Amino acid sequence: MIAQLQQDDESVYPHGIPMTQEAFESLIAVESPYRYELINGLVYDMTGSSPEHSAIASNIEGIFREHLGNRGPCRAHREQYVRIPGKPPVVPDVVVTCDRADWDKNKRLKPFKIQSPLIVVEVLSPSTEKYDRAEKFDRYQRCPTLEVYILVSQDEQHIEAYRRTTDWKQECFSAGQSIKLEQLNLKLPLASIYEGVL
Repeated sequence: MIAQLQQDDESVYPHGIPMTQEAFESLIAVESPYRYELINGLVYDMTGSSPEHSAIASNIEGIFREHLGNRGPCRAHREQYVRIPGKPPVVPDVVVTCDRADWDKNKRLKPFKIQSPLIVVEVLSPSTEKYDRAEKFDRYQRCPTLEVYILVSQDEQHIEAYRRTTDWKQECFSAGQSIKLEQLNLKLPLASIYEGVL
């Protein structure tokens, strides 16, 4: 169950367990069905989500997988750790990487972490929205390969995209629109993202 992250000015996150970054790295080095994140020295279990959250993330991953196939260098992943230079790793809802070293058994990091994210998608939840918009976004920007960060509402057909090429300027999309991702020669229609949900 996702730890409830309070959204107050002091960014106090109750219910987390104090942990060093070294201990956190040891924790996530063991294969587990749980997904943890280290926030301000506290570790949280980020596993679990609403049915809407899960369906939206699955739809997005499905669109990427259908477009990318399984033969090229680009792959879509769900709920995999992403290595952050100088900071603890994080777990996006969906991530696209075009670095063969991120999926080649002989080249990938051990324990596995995606090292070259190209596009990251986070489906917003009330308990994590503040974190996704602030600290987590700051961490992702440390990844030199990241080109697009996408925030997806689960309550309405509303998506925000932030691109490195525009210095992370916010772009908003609503029902009936599509997000163009030149990196993949792909359009993400909101109707497909929210299919079966909204």
